[in-house]
Amino acid sequence: MTTSNRIVRLELATVALPDSHPRAADGGCTVDGFALVTADGVVVVDTGPRAGHPIIDELYAPIVTDVVEALTSHDVDDRDVIAVVNTHLHFDHCGQNHRLPQAPVWTTEPELRAASEPLFTVPEWATIDDKRRRLSHDGEAIATGVRLLHTPGHTPGHQSVAVETELGLELIVGQACYECGEFEAGVPAAIDAHDPPEGAASAQPPPGPTSWADVGRESVERLRSLDPMTARFSHDRRVWHRTS
Repeated sequence: MTTSNRIVRLELATVALPDSHPRAADGGCTVDGFALVTADGVVVVDTGPRAGHPIIDELYAPIVTDVVEALTSHDVDDRDVIAVVNTHLHFDHCGQNHRLPQAPVWTTEPELRAASEPLFTVPEWATIDDKRRRLSHDGEAIATGVRLLHTPGHTPGHQSVAVETELGLELIVGQACYECGEFEAGVPAAIDAHDPPEGAASAQPPPGPTSWADVGRESVERLRSLDPMTARFSHDRRVWHRTS
């Protein structure tokens, strides 16, 4: 299916990475969301962090762009937003959900459970009002040419987004992979075989895989098997392009 859907990258923040972070040697990273402009309206994928939380400010020193301002800079009207998709509920992906109050917020049931655990996220940012909360089914279409794909690994309920455009199938990978090169190789950043995803202390892998490392690899392989034309990431501004 070919549609007129287009993808707009929203540069929402830069953050420092504390010594406790597995990528602390990088010093910091960018945090991006995406606006999917469809015939039905605009779908925003991730809303970035916000400033003003004492612990987050101390540890991550976020430099934040307001998500509404980011949309406006691309001539996208926030009043046209019909849905927000959180790839996952870590603080840097859901912190500005409140800035788009008219839109339902899509997450997954395993992610909601994980977000209730200590140290997983900022609870007041990740909490979704009952009237706005939507629990996605794997493969569910939420707008013309826009489907949600369950891709656990980085977190228990991580989801990615498949978008049909004039180019063909394009993917918003989110953080199923941290870097473009991981998607190219089909191997996400290593998750210790005995450790649960970040912050989800009691999470158990789904039936079948023996570890979260297996779960993450299977999610990436599933995305690659869709034979997309492009793939975009939350923390790497490089875009992966199919070469053949």
